[in-house]
Amino acid sequence: MRFPIPSRETTPSEYAVLVVFIAVVFVILGVIALIVAIRAPADKHDLAVALAHRGFWLLGIGAAIAVGFWLFRRFRDY
Repeated sequence: MRFPIPSRETTPSEYAVLVVFIAVVFVILGVIALIVAIRAPADKHDLAVALAHRGFWLLGIGAAIAVGFWLFRRFRDY
């Protein structure tokens, strides 16, 4: 059984959904990482600091994707 190959082009709305989904995933993973880092026991301080560092990076990447996409959509319309 073969999977059907789509015969149409991808619409801009489908790309928008994909970009927003990716940005939300980055933000959610960043928040989860920060929560886990805050709740880490004292004997795992070094790992908690590393996890918090990664969490802030994930939040920043998610925010940068969202802002970049917003700016792209805003400037493309003009």
